[in-house]
Parts: sequence; structure tokens; C-alpha cells
Amino acid sequence: MLSFQTALVIVAIILYGYSEYQILSINNGVSISSGVVAASSFSGNPIGDPVSLVISTGVPPIYGPELGVSFDNPVNSMGVMQQFDPGYGRNRVSLEGVELQRYVTVGTRISCEFCCGAKAIIFSNGQAACGCAHSQAMRGLAAYLIKNHGSQFTDDQILRELARWKSLYFPKQMINKFTTQIGSGSFTPDISALILDVDTSKLNIKNAPLPTAIQDLPSMVGGC
Repeated sequence: MLSFQTALVIVAIILYGYSEYQILSINNGVSISSGVVAASSFSGNPIGDPVSLVISTGVPPIYGPELGVSFDNPVNSMGVMQQFDPGYGRNRVSLEGVELQRYVTVGTRISCEFCCGAKAIIFSNGQAACGCAHSQAMRGLAAYLIKNHGSQFTDDQILRELARWKSLYFPKQMINKFTTQIGSGSFTPDISALILDVDTSKLNIKNAPLPTAIQDLPSMVGGC
């Protein structure tokens, strides 16, 4: 099995050619203040466009520099974010009132179906629904953003950040899920969050098959 970073290099070279190898060094996600991604930013490539939307690279805005986390190092970043998990973290974030309500709203809209099988990472009472490292990291980030940057991130934007990390934890499954749902027009909350503020009108990926390079991506990054 190829390593996550090696597989991404292969994907980039195959899909875009050496002249566009910078896919691995450009943060493709929409930052909090950057607005909508124009349709012209998509090539119409039925394989390349999903990769550029689902697989994030670089340092996420605001919390990335604060916490020292990077999409380019998902395993180490997972450990950093886990510490804030309200249920399991060593530096647990405590939420009450409106903050807890927001945490429930976000956490019940994203699952860890590819690892522990939980339908959501928390229950409706705010308790953890799964103890795997992926869920701990997503819960930890949600709690951290609500507590420290609640006025800078809407609930949907927090969900988008969780979905971006989930995509790195389960790259093959999330690219499959993304292309399937774009083709059908029916979206789960995590995929809907990935295309928040993104103009997808130029996407042409209905029934796009996965190339061998993407099939070789890990099914799971980090421990379950």
C-alpha cells in the first residue's frame, strides 16, 4: 500500500502533468474570507476536479497557525486536535448553553462511518458516539473553534473544516462519495459542507471512474 503523501504525488502527476504539480502546495479550500470559488477555477476534468475539492493541502486559516496543524500532515494534526475532545481529550474543552447547542448541531451532522461505523460523532445530548482517533479529532476541532472562534466561524463553516479533515482520514472513500453524490444531486451533510460557497456549475464528474492512482490511496489514515 502506498503512503498517503506518495499516492497524492502520483495522483497529481497523472491528473495534471508535471507543469501543474503545484496541486500539492496550494490550499484548494475556500478560506473564511475568500468567498466563492469561480466555475472557471475548474478544468472540467471528471477526476481532477473532485481531487482538488476533496483533498485539502496547506495550513487551514485561523486555527492552523494557532495549533500548528496542516492538511499536509494529517496524522500529527489529528493528535493535536484530539486533545480538545470534550469527552476524551487531555485538554478537554468544556461547552455549555449556546456553545453546547452549536456543538450538537455540528457534531450530529457528520459521521465516522468508514471507521467505527457511528452514524454521527456525537449523540444528541453532546456525548461522544465513537472513541476512535478520527472522531476525537473532529470533535476536538469543533469544540475548539466554537469556544475560541465562535464569532468567526458559522456552524456550516465548522462542519466544512471537519469534512476537510475527514476527507484526509478516508481519502479513497470520500472521493468516491463525493463523485457519487455530485452525480446524483443528493448530498449528505459532510459532502454538502465541502462544496459550501463553491460554484460547482462547471463540474463534469457524473459517473466518473476512479483511476488506479486514486484507488491506491489509503482507505484510512491514522488509527481507529
